[in-house]
This record gives sequence, C-alpha cells and structure tokens, in this order.
Amino acid sequence: MKFGLCLTPIYPQAIQDCTLLERLIERLRDQKFFQCVELYFEGTQEERNRIRGILENTGLEAVYLGGLPIKRDVVDISARDERVRKESVDACKRHIEYAACMGCGKIVIGSGPDWKRPGCEEQIAEQTRKSLEELDCCAEGMKLEISVEPFPSKTEPCLAVGNTHLVWKIFHDSQFHNVGLTFDTSHFRQMQEDIEKSFHLLQPWIHHVHLANCVMKDKNNPLYGDKHPCFSQEDGEFTVESIGSFYRKLEKQGMLTQVDICSLEIISRKKEDWYYREACQEAEMIWG
Repeated sequence: MKFGLCLTPIYPQAIQDCTLLERLIERLRDQKFFQCVELYFEGTQEERNRIRGILENTGLEAVYLGGLPIKRDVVDISARDERVRKESVDACKRHIEYAACMGCGKIVIGSGPDWKRPGCEEQIAEQTRKSLEELDCCAEGMKLEISVEPFPSKTEPCLAVGNTHLVWKIFHDSQFHNVGLTFDTSHFRQMQEDIEKSFHLLQPWIHHVHLANCVMKDKNNPLYGDKHPCFSQEDGEFTVESIGSFYRKLEKQGMLTQVDICSLEIISRKKEDWYYREACQEAEMIWG
C-alpha cells in the first residue's frame, strides 16, 4: 500500500497553476513519507503533459480528484433522465481521458444529486450501475481505475449514492473490471454510520481510502459537514489517535489487503503552508 496526500484541497490555487503544482509535487516527493499525490488540475494539453512528466520524474503515484468538478458541474451519472445520464457519462469520460493523459492510476468520481424522494433506491442503483458499466468499458486498456466515492445524501453535498446499503446494492452483483470504491471516513461518519461496520460490508470493492475528519456536533459551526478539517480540530469527530487506531485495527484484521492507496485529506482555509505542515505531521503520527 502507498500513502498519499490530497494536495490540491490544501493548495486550491494549484488547480489552475501548472508551475505551482509542479513545485508542490516535487516538495511532496522530498517529504520522503508519501508515495502518492492526489490532485485535480485544469490546464491545457501541454500543461497536462508537463504534470505527467513531473510525476514520472518524482516516481509518485497519482490519483485524479474528479469529485470536485463532478459536484461543481452537477454531473449526474445516477440521473433518472436518460439524456442527462448519458451526457454525464460523457463528461466523466472526458475526465478519465484527462486523468490518463497526466498518468494517474485512479480517478475518483461521485454520483449526481440525491433524488430526494422515498423508495427510489432501486432506481438510483440501476441508473448508477448502468453508468459505471459504460465507464468501466471506457477505462479498459487505460491502466486506470475508476473509484466511486460515496458522499452524504442528507447533508451537503447531498449526493444520491452514499449510504452503505445503497452502495452494496450497486456493487454486490456487479462484474466491474476497472471500477472500485473510495472509502472516506468523514463521509460515512457524516451519515451517522458505524465506519468499521460499513468498511467490513464494502471491503471487497474498497481499493482506495481517504482518512478525513468532520465536525458534526454543532450545525452552527462553520466547519460543520463536509469540510475536512485537520485531525487536531478540537470538536472533530476523529482525533489523530482515533483515526490511527481505526487504520491499525483494519490492518490487523486483514481488511486492507485490497487497498493500494490510503491518503490523508484535509481542506485548507487560507494559511496553506500551515495546513500542509500539519497534514505531514498528522500523517507521520497515523502511519509512522
């Protein structure tokens, strides 16, 4: 397993600044603790080629964080409307091509918005599975895995595919070859699920893990919900010690044998360099 850091959530300006992103990737390499960088980048074909080159030079594995543009652009692979679903699959295919161009080994995606009506889980599962089958074919031969990240459906960002039961419905009888799951600890805690039980149930398809924190006790807290603060956050759901304990317990139980990348995900609020240093310190405390 390789340890990684979600880099552009800490340095969002690097999403559109190729030179900055190159410099940050080199700095991450020099950290000598991480073997993987997770990023999202909006640039020209030439700039994507530059990013591929720097990744090859540093030897870092790369994951393309497709969840950001998918949420922002309301890409909806779980849509009821077939036209919307097909357009959304095409949008995901473009991101898959961008990810492959930069040499990423994985692309993280999410579903579309929650349908917000009871009794529609079967339909959501059917539409999502159909889209994933089409994307699975697209990824064939690209040496790239599509990793579906469940998100909260009742709180922001309110996506359709989130709770463990629904995710299991989509995957349990699937025949995917290039599709797996990203398990984000924060998302399952936001859904008030037992993260250990959820992990055990979905373990056959989990190849990628995000260790992330959240604040859920106070809805008036500016960090409430899907904000991914540091593990040192006073009122966070996890501490460095508890998330480290969760990781080591899964490792001891043999539940991480199919996970090839485990990354720390923290979102900065200005003071990017401070958040970067904090993330590096917390990573060493969790995995060191």
